[in-house]
Amino acid sequence: MEALIHRGHVKKYSAGEVICRRQERGDSLMLIIKGLIKIANDNPDGKEVVLNFLGTGDTYGEMAVFGGQTRTADAVALQESEVFTVYARDLLPVLAAHPQALFEIVQVLCEKLQAASEAIEDNSLDMRRRVARGLLRLASQHGRTGKGGIRVNLTLSQSELAAYLGLSRENVNRQLGQLKDANVIRKEGAQIVVTDEFALTEIADEGPARSKRQGCAHAARRAPNVQAPILG
Repeated sequence: MEALIHRGHVKKYSAGEVICRRQERGDSLMLIIKGLIKIANDNPDGKEVVLNFLGTGDTYGEMAVFGGQTRTADAVALQESEVFTVYARDLLPVLAAHPQALFEIVQVLCEKLQAASEAIEDNSLDMRRRVARGLLRLASQHGRTGKGGIRVNLTLSQSELAAYLGLSRENVNRQLGQLKDANVIRKEGAQIVVTDEFALTEIADEGPARSKRQGCAHAARRAPNVQAPILG
């Protein structure tokens, strides 16, 4: 960090401001100092697909820097953000001199590729499992564990969450409501707290037939006064 701190620069972005566009030249790595950024693309129908959310301490641009390629997605600030940017010409010699730092960046890149693979796989699932898996993925990447559960430390609108899960806002709202009624999650403003990680994991892992049988029983055990079980 000491070697890089004087070779890069910090820039501030307002909410809604584009940081970089898909197909732009990718010659820099960005480290988020403060704020929240979404990584997104448009599908052939022009509908936005959110690939990831990045917060304080996250990096973006590893593939472009190491591969010398163009950006693969748009990066847009969701709230006021500060981003430290260092160009490949300054970054690569420093990483070559500090193999441990290079290894850690490669680890981060592998984690992102794994998360992207999981998100693609989830697109074939029913809504209930897709929402459960998406919440677990966000909790793993951005969660803060406390006495009341795992707080997903992201302030997202339901439209943004829907674009990440590949569902309509109405369906996401319905699924979140059912999880909330079953005491699996709770909402605190625009943030989600996973109050029962075990139950959410069960929902994420169960198959369609098992989902209908055990989902009803589980919801009944945890919330006997709830009329509608967690069903997609």
